[in-house]
Amino acid sequence: MWKTVEDHFFIYQTKAMVVIRTVAICCFLPTILAFTGPHQTATITSLQTLHATSSPVSNDDITQEQYNSLTNWFTNKSPRAYISPKFSIAPSPAGGYGAFASQDVSAGELLLRIPRSVCLTLDDVFNDVECGNQFKKLMEEAGPGSDTVIIAGYLAKEYLLMQEYEMRLKDVLGGSSIDASAQKRFESVKFGPYLRSLPWRVGVNSQDHVLFWEEEDVERLLEGSLAYEDAIEIRNSVKYATKILTGIIGPVVNRARGIEEEEQETDGFRLPWQQPKEKKNIEIVVEGLEEAVKGAFVICLSRGFARTFKGDYTKEEECLVPFLDILQHSNEPNCSDENSAEESNMIEVKASTDIKAGDELFNQYKQEEDVNMPYHKFFTRFGFVPGVVEPMADLIASRSSIFFPKQQVV
Repeated sequence: MWKTVEDHFFIYQTKAMVVIRTVAICCFLPTILAFTGPHQTATITSLQTLHATSSPVSNDDITQEQYNSLTNWFTNKSPRAYISPKFSIAPSPAGGYGAFASQDVSAGELLLRIPRSVCLTLDDVFNDVECGNQFKKLMEEAGPGSDTVIIAGYLAKEYLLMQEYEMRLKDVLGGSSIDASAQKRFESVKFGPYLRSLPWRVGVNSQDHVLFWEEEDVERLLEGSLAYEDAIEIRNSVKYATKILTGIIGPVVNRARGIEEEEQETDGFRLPWQQPKEKKNIEIVVEGLEEAVKGAFVICLSRGFARTFKGDYTKEEECLVPFLDILQHSNEPNCSDENSAEESNMIEVKASTDIKAGDELFNQYKQEEDVNMPYHKFFTRFGFVPGVVEPMADLIASRSSIFFPKQQVV
């Protein structure tokens, strides 16, 4: 059974170490792409209004070419991976991109075969040459439930390195630089094409998670609402996590950029009665890291699945699943996903009914009548409310009962 992992984590400091404690793991929740509002134009207008006085909405959205690159990467990464010739990716009437049937599909027909080896799991994090051991140590200190923080740190590092290597490669191809290793470094980013398909910034695939908001927007729009405390709690937790992750991934990113860390001065010779010099606390500054970590958390919270694979891996684990997260959500889906009955460590996506050519493919990630997750928490955790087509900013501004409790008339 699928479910996404929604870690509501708190981070606090002790004298010895920083401990990340996960206090609640919620049941499966759908992906952001799955619940992109059907009125795309209205949603973007609201985003532009919301961010008019802060960071601009990104116009650098994901392109068809990037999805083509993702398809090539997916099929080349594992000989067991499979995409039906009837499966296509195109702009969705619901906004952003979605999956479609390019030909008629029969009920029970296989559309996708996704091996665990193409999913981003903790194995990829812990086997990372640059930061794997530090992430392992963080997991040991933090205990179970810190998966989201660790995967977010790995994602942010890989994204920043990909950006750096891509910039260098462009300089080489443009003739302004000579770097024989530029292509190799760029290709060394393990999940590069997949990373480019994810919503790292506000507005990409209509993403407007509360983590992307400016402080003044949170106070202006959410203060006094049911969502306010939850939004503040999540934002503060990510801020603390960013400080922790900066110490792990910051030096790696800076080295890739040719920036060396400031070295501590040595004490040198001192007489027995002389006090040693006080060590300087050097703050690691990494341009773009805070924004990358925010984006990584949005991706993990909105797209992370908890999966128990059938085969070598018998424990439930958090992972990101390329291509499965492209299917949008419907309470009446025409597709379903499950473990393969024949192959171990394999997810299969099949048509659950006959599908006509040109129809969009939908999966049901969660029944929408979940009483354990009120709608205002859908918004603060994922930036959407299932089944609601009106832009979120408009709902908040109109003081919808989703966000503002109504007083009972006595």
